Amino acid sequence: MLEPSKGKTKISGKYRVRQPIENLKIRVKIVQQKSLLAELFENEGETRDGNFLESESYEFAWQEKVFGPYEAKFYREERNCLTEKQKEYHRRLVDSAEPDEGSRLYSYVQGDAYYPELDLLTGKFRSSLSLRNELAAPPLKNRKAFADRYNKRLVDEKPDERRIRENHYLYTEQENMYIVVDLSPKDEASAESTDSEALLCTISYDSSHKSLTVSPDFSSDECYSVDGIGMSYDFWIEHVSPRPSAREMQRRREASKRELQRMRSLKEAQLFHELTAPQPRVLRLFLNLDIGSAWDFGRDEAGLFVSYFVDLPTHWRSTGRRLAGRTQRSKAKDGRVNFGYCAEISLDLDLAAIDESEARTASWPSLLISVASLDNWTRYRIEGYGSLALPSTAGNFAYELKTWRPSGGIIDSLRRFFTGGSCELDDITYCAIPGMHEGPSLDKTNLRVVPSGSVELRINCVQQSQNFARERDLDPNSIGRLNAGKLLNSVDDVLGQFKAARERMIQARAMCS
Repeated sequence: MLEPSKGKTKISGKYRVRQPIENLKIRVKIVQQKSLLAELFENEGETRDGNFLESESYEFAWQEKVFGPYEAKFYREERNCLTEKQKEYHRRLVDSAEPDEGSRLYSYVQGDAYYPELDLLTGKFRSSLSLRNELAAPPLKNRKAFADRYNKRLVDEKPDERRIRENHYLYTEQENMYIVVDLSPKDEASAESTDSEALLCTISYDSSHKSLTVSPDFSSDECYSVDGIGMSYDFWIEHVSPRPSAREMQRRREASKRELQRMRSLKEAQLFHELTAPQPRVLRLFLNLDIGSAWDFGRDEAGLFVSYFVDLPTHWRSTGRRLAGRTQRSKAKDGRVNFGYCAEISLDLDLAAIDESEARTASWPSLLISVASLDNWTRYRIEGYGSLALPSTAGNFAYELKTWRPSGGIIDSLRRFFTGGSCELDDITYCAIPGMHEGPSLDKTNLRVVPSGSVELRINCVQQSQNFARERDLDPNSIGRLNAGKLLNSVDDVLGQFKAARERMIQARAMCS
């Protein structure tokens, strides 16, 4: 049994565009399929039905508007034109010297009211924004931090570019062009409707990625097929863009070079050309605190949270970042409560304000934490306190901090179990050395405590000082000696003390002799 040819399989092709998209040229040719009885006739044209489209070819440029029979009649009447583009089509048809009755092979460009998918008209309507949101990359949909998504004003009267960029999905902006053909018989009024038109080719251009998608792909050797009303057709899609001249290629290379230089200058403007150095004789500490997990607190059914506070001794100050914070409330799983809470802390030590007498007793900042629980009955309990001296050297450190909590009598234990509420410190610095303490010794024998669980901490420490840049041979353990009570202002102070000691030794020898 003889069957008409089904043509080549329609597969899309994607290309990288290295030239201006305005130079794109596509030739579409459509021919009525050869009759199965064509071999019985001497002339092939005798087998074609003259009542249908026999053959037509057109060379389309990018976003070139070619009117079909229906559009030529529709836009010629001014009352049908509402938008600016439609009014432009009306002026073009009226001002043309020759009457434009429309071509059987025509196009729809960006902005035309053409919908290739019938589901948009017959099915549930979906806005263009909802379709664009589907193309948004999943990792970028909720990329904002928790604090930026909640407890904020719902309406921002004057949003800046950064806020607009963070609160909108990213999607690819494309320009589309459709090439269609009118397959209606000649004895029917094709200018009355568009029911007999068939989509031959869809061309999409992504300007951000410089990519061109042709669906179906170019086919210069093998043809595609399309079925009309009572007739089948073969059509070809060919790429016929002219090759650019040498002068034009040079102009494009210069334009691309200028664009690359502009993008490079914009990126360089967003980067720091040099690191911001602290003031002279100032030691700066950058700390990245990670509160990982907690265990052995005995409150698996209640949610735990950890509060931290950085206690600064004299001559220390913070550079804008908060010194206190609190993790989220998390419940235990398999006996372990996971937090994964990160915080950044920046501290400065004024070395110039420390004299020789204070250098031997200067102290180092401490990290104080408290672990508390809050269950579904809103019963609040302190589960543990802990303190830790911050690292005195740069590097990555991991700690397993043991905690303790105050213990009261039997009444306090019953209150803690049934209604919540327990003994807690009025001043959290008391779990280390209180800030108001003065004297050579600190007595805590009256404080009754019981051991509690453990907290996993990780601290990354970076130290920055201009002294490090000047003294290449600075001893790495010099910062460690600061914590041990041997703070010296600088290398110049060391040399000065050495000279003073030498002079005293010379004077002592002179007196003895």
